[in-house]
Amino acid sequence: MGRHHAAARRSPAVRNTVLALGGLILVVLAMIASYSGAFANPTLHDLRVAVAGPEQLVDSLRGQDALRVNAVGDAGAARDQVLQRDADTAFAVDPAGVLTVYVAGGGGRSVAVAAENVGEAVAAQAGLRAVVEDVAPASAGDPSGTVEFYAVIFLSIGASVGATILGRFMGTVRRPATLLLRTLTLAGYSAVLAGGVTLYVDGVLGALVGHTWQVFGALWLYSMAVGGAITGVAAALGTTASLILTGFLVIIGNAAAAGPVGRPLLSGFYATFSGIVPQGAGVSLLRSIAYFGGNGAQTPAVTLVLWGAAGCVLAILATAARVNYRALHDHFGRGRDLLRPRVLSPAD
Repeated sequence: MGRHHAAARRSPAVRNTVLALGGLILVVLAMIASYSGAFANPTLHDLRVAVAGPEQLVDSLRGQDALRVNAVGDAGAARDQVLQRDADTAFAVDPAGVLTVYVAGGGGRSVAVAAENVGEAVAAQAGLRAVVEDVAPASAGDPSGTVEFYAVIFLSIGASVGATILGRFMGTVRRPATLLLRTLTLAGYSAVLAGGVTLYVDGVLGALVGHTWQVFGALWLYSMAVGGAITGVAAALGTTASLILTGFLVIIGNAAAAGPVGRPLLSGFYATFSGIVPQGAGVSLLRSIAYFGGNGAQTPAVTLVLWGAAGCVLAILATAARVNYRALHDHFGRGRDLLRPRVLSPAD
């Protein structure tokens, strides 16, 4: 009998262990599939090109499916399109028969190389001499332009795990005061996390230099967006829903961040999510700050604010629902006590 009970007690533990390990294996396989699908075979599509040149050249470029062409007046306007982040690259033809290819290494080395190849092929076909000018080069400490990508995806781990730990140790938010304390704690933790990453990428690596406070602000905003979204989903929909969101961000969001492989080289699936997930917004925001003088920062910043705000709204609604439920429960509980029939004693 003793052995039978011991075996019965071990059975759920064994089953739970197998399920947990099986789930972990599936997550690892999903991450491999996601990263290989996004990075293994990059194909150029939807490359935004500003062109200052003869109409015949513009028309020939518009006939290429991989390019999205915008004709501009002169070389200065073409160059500005790249600096403003309105174009991934720009081509300008001068009377001497030179085609200048404007690229931005700080926007992602893979995209810059692809733009150079396209420009040189166009120049060769048109009988022009190609000259490449990098208008926003990556820093010496980050020649491949990928430090911002790794900073963001590893910051995601700290933000999501930190939000989960806070939820576990601080418990369910049931009162507005507790919600405020949780929010302030998350904000403080995010500040420390962002400060540590900023110190490393700026002071130690010398990669994202010259914009210390702006980089710190972007990383803090990113951490708050991820941590706030996970906290809000957990408060409103439960732990399972927050784990699903975390899995989505890790498996899909990291691959769609347009880091080692830029957005014009990602597959259509990941390119679609690149502008939606916080990772894509975080990488774009850091690049705008570090290499483009803040140009193009508005859209990714708003995206991160929306992620954080959505989590905040969910947490507020969940807290309000619990407060109202408790108030109704207390009210009707007292009512039942008042309306309960009087029990007569034997003496009565």
